[in-house]
Amino acid sequence: MLDRPPSKRCADCHEKIYNQWKTSRHSQAWVSKQFIKKTKNRTKTKCLSCHAPLEVKAGEKPQLREKLREEGVNCFSCHYREETNSMHGPYKVFSPPHYSTYDPDYVSSRICSGCHKKTYNSWLKTGSKKSCQSCHMPSQKDRLIQKFPFMYFHSKKEVHNHRFLTLKASEKDFQVFAEYKDSFVVVTVKNDRIPHTVPTAQQGKPKYYLQLKGFINEKMFIFETEMITPKNGFGYKKEKRFMFYSDRKPDVVVIEIYRKLAWKREREFILKKKLKID
Repeated sequence: MLDRPPSKRCADCHEKIYNQWKTSRHSQAWVSKQFIKKTKNRTKTKCLSCHAPLEVKAGEKPQLREKLREEGVNCFSCHYREETNSMHGPYKVFSPPHYSTYDPDYVSSRICSGCHKKTYNSWLKTGSKKSCQSCHMPSQKDRLIQKFPFMYFHSKKEVHNHRFLTLKASEKDFQVFAEYKDSFVVVTVKNDRIPHTVPTAQQGKPKYYLQLKGFINEKMFIFETEMITPKNGFGYKKEKRFMFYSDRKPDVVVIEIYRKLAWKREREFILKKKLKID
């Protein structure tokens, strides 16, 4: 295992997990066009080690891997430890094909903190009991191994999804209020359910957009847009206010929120609220 073979080798037994990883952003971390562009053709060296890490450890920025960089964050990045020459994970198992070590870090958000430091620190401040894995790697009972006959050597377990889901917020995640005060339409948005700042990322600059339309007698006379970045995002359980100057008080405002992921061209719809102004 010291040779750290390609991830395809893991698919011999762990086919489902391998196929999930192949569709994930982790598998694209080194070859992503956005990554190559943002790092000026990978010349910004401080970015590189998280996109092709040698070993991912809790709270430590990883070293850059020499081999198979095109696999990005691969199986051996996350699960192999040279110090034990074994595969680490959240299970206490006996695996004849390779040594296995139970590691409690794998059921903790700490394992993500080496690369996703800002998001981890944002989550830590919320005091949330939801781990990164519970939202972005949901589990279901399944067999860890698909290869016959080894699949029957292990009982079914809670197996985590290795697509590393990029979840999308919805209307139920935010509270939205609006009022007219001192010649301003004041819109207040509260992130009520997502236990870290939204949007979040260290690189790639994902964005949210808040769009306001104001109406008098059903005729629109205000159309304003505000951009929200990770630096001024929606903190958990915190209210964020947006002020739009208007010399007239609207009867009704329509507030829409969109997001734009770093690797997508189009904005995605999050919510729409139609509110009367008293």
